[in-house]
Amino acid sequence: MKLLLVVASLNDVNPLLEHYSIKPLANDKMSYLHYFKILHHEVDLLETGAGIYQTTYKVTKALSSQKYHLALKLGFGNAYKEETALGSVLNIVNEKPGDYGMMVNNEWKDHYDLGLINREEAPHTRGGLINLTNAYMNVFMPFKKVVGVTVNHYANASAVAARKDKYKADCETGDGVGFVYPCLFEKQLFYQLCIIERNLVTGEENFNLAKQNLNQTLTDLIQKL
Repeated sequence: MKLLLVVASLNDVNPLLEHYSIKPLANDKMSYLHYFKILHHEVDLLETGAGIYQTTYKVTKALSSQKYHLALKLGFGNAYKEETALGSVLNIVNEKPGDYGMMVNNEWKDHYDLGLINREEAPHTRGGLINLTNAYMNVFMPFKKVVGVTVNHYANASAVAARKDKYKADCETGDGVGFVYPCLFEKQLFYQLCIIERNLVTGEENFNLAKQNLNQTLTDLIQKL
């Protein structure tokens, strides 16, 4: 399989690389893209850095240069529901911009509400960016399907509650839209997995557990795909 693996930092997947004694080779033209072979896979490892703008640009560049059997993003996020345990691996199947818009008469209006984006104009569907990928369903079936929102900044409790209510969201990331949007435009099969490092309801957080589960999940996927 030709796989595009997208992470914010190479450090996030160091345990996997060390386990298989892999030293990725840097791409001559795109310094943020690295190549390695693992089992029967040829992997382009894309390091996005932090934030939606870096992610959008780098994912777009990678997808415009080559087609992949699958693009897979693994990253960390925050839970909006008390029952979501730290370290949970969630499959974001509907990604929404969580804080793109403005306050109008003390009410939050996003780009859909303001008419700046058509809710049904591709790649948008029903006011979101929906992943319709059905490939490898048996491999990804164990992960709970959720709605995610992409945010530019952490907010107070009332803002989190508003996002959860307005978008029926389960979790937030800082870069999800930057991955999903180019994939949908390029008709690239993809999955976005969010590993919970912080629960914004309980206030609990555990980055080490989230990183451990990210690498365990990736190791299992590499073997099953």
